[in-house]
Amino acid sequence: MPTYLQEKNATANILGKTDGTSTVVIRDNAVNDVRQNEIANAYPFSWLRKSDTLTTDSYGQADFDADFNPNHPCKDVRIVNSGQGDDYIFSVCQLEEFDHFDASQHRYFIDYNTTTNRWRLNTHNNSESIRVIYYQIPATLTLDTDVDIIPDLDVVAYFAASRYWLSSERDETNHDRFRALGEQRIQLLINRDKKAQPRRLTRVNPYNLGYNRAD
Repeated sequence: MPTYLQEKNATANILGKTDGTSTVVIRDNAVNDVRQNEIANAYPFSWLRKSDTLTTDSYGQADFDADFNPNHPCKDVRIVNSGQGDDYIFSVCQLEEFDHFDASQHRYFIDYNTTTNRWRLNTHNNSESIRVIYYQIPATLTLDTDVDIIPDLDVVAYFAASRYWLSSERDETNHDRFRALGEQRIQLLINRDKKAQPRRLTRVNPYNLGYNRAD
């Protein structure tokens, strides 16, 4: 997996520069921006899945970690039991339908907790440990030795270069050129992920976000 330094070097090389080991704020910010927005927010890649256990409070609610990505629906939500085949699997529902169900029917919806500034799981199941598998937003890279979770160096570099051309040079032609190369590269990533996960959709309709979609 590429390091932050490798991604900065690759972006600098594409830009025709030799300052990859130096701090260039616009370029370095672009590297993290495209990781967390262009790539992670746009496509539900299998390597962005994260498993966590949330414990609901007396209202059946629990906050996700700060890296929860609301652009993709949860892959799995369940109460894990000790036996085989006895887990309680939750299904998503719309907010207006939530009160039609009870705890035995294992339904949930997701909203934003303005008190904690976190996305929140809402269920009728109070004081329960619930395992969730969701898509994470990659952590911001800060040190040159930080290792990225995104497996393709070029897709980060092409998108970062396109942002650099627009934000630093105001060059829309080069922005469009390198963005097109990034789109081609990300399609390769999607195709590879599709082969590895043949039963999963490769792209999610942006209006079907899990927290407002019924089964």
